[in-house]
Amino acid sequence: MKLSVIIPTHNRADILEICLNRLMRQKGVDFEVIVVDDGSEDHTAKVVAEFEEVIYIKQKASHQGVARNNGAKKATGDILLFIGDDGFAEPGFLMQHANAHTMNPDEETVVLGHTTWDPILEINPYMEFLESSGWQFAYFLLKPGFTSHPEPYKFFYTSNISLKKSLFDKEQFSKKFTEYGWEDIELGFRLWDKHGMRLFYEPDAKVLHHHLIPESALENKMQTVGRSAVKFEKIQPEVRVVPRGAKAILLKFVTHPIILAFIQYFGSTKSYYKFKSWQQFLEGVKMA
Repeated sequence: MKLSVIIPTHNRADILEICLNRLMRQKGVDFEVIVVDDGSEDHTAKVVAEFEEVIYIKQKASHQGVARNNGAKKATGDILLFIGDDGFAEPGFLMQHANAHTMNPDEETVVLGHTTWDPILEINPYMEFLESSGWQFAYFLLKPGFTSHPEPYKFFYTSNISLKKSLFDKEQFSKKFTEYGWEDIELGFRLWDKHGMRLFYEPDAKVLHHHLIPESALENKMQTVGRSAVKFEKIQPEVRVVPRGAKAILLKFVTHPIILAFIQYFGSTKSYYKFKSWQQFLEGVKMA
């Protein structure tokens, strides 16, 4: 079994270098690494050139979904493994993915690894919220092994996920997404809805996410997610991800600036981030 690790990147050469160094230390697995440069203007090409084994693809600035598709076209492995350029593989990372697929050779099995913040970072309260709230990751809803969650596609996290190339070739990432968010979930939905995808969670296949996110990024991040959610619904109209009905009315009430200010002053930091995130998500929905 051979793994093809596909990494889209854009103007993060120094972080990418650490990412590649961590991957090259992996042992006991036959693998290749494919870096897809999505229109970088920094020294990404020079960094990748230092790793003779790494396959380098340069494309005009498009989108990370397009980059992953192009990487998959070049892949020669039986298994495609997607990570981010800011994901630092822990020892045994590739072996854990390979073992999970060996135990579950059926084409429908997709293996989800675990992504957590790199402890070297100064992890702020907003980052803690992102990890525990479900807005970025919702691992707390999963147990090791095959998930019984009714909507497993919602955990199709491209920061750390692998699948048979034969399964990926049936669908691939949509080119309709032009912003961050939902393009991975949308692919996961098609794989589940059309091809019976089964999600296997392997927490020991761990990646450290080296990406500092300040609280000031909340508004732009969540507005972008809101716009992408609308795009998701246009592509998959049978799936509802934007709140409607009573939930929408309640969210509009609790995210009113006066109510939100009250929550910020008297409530917990986590509660404030929760409703502030919904406020900006809905703002993004209106922008779409």
